[in-house]
Amino acid sequence: MMQISLEELRKVAQAYRGQQAVVQPLEPVPAPFVAPKAEDERLAREIARMLANTPDIRDERVHEASQSLHDKPPAKAIAAAIMRRAIADKMTR
Repeated sequence: MMQISLEELRKVAQAYRGQQAVVQPLEPVPAPFVAPKAEDERLAREIARMLANTPDIRDERVHEASQSLHDKPPAKAIAAAIMRRAIADKMTR
């Protein structure tokens, strides 16, 4: 098992930090844009309005899923699925 002293760890960290400071970006990096508070509030209101106007489709999807669980598929559909699976299995061997 290899042991590293605290001093060795400090040297590695210092060398790593020194490398990081030397790296220059490949292209100029613009200063970050800070939106005014009024603009943030306007955007928040717009997003809230959009969310309020978005219909909640979960009820529809739950109803569809429960219907599909209660409906029995026709025998022909089951037979066709079995045949497709058997053909696919033979083709992959």
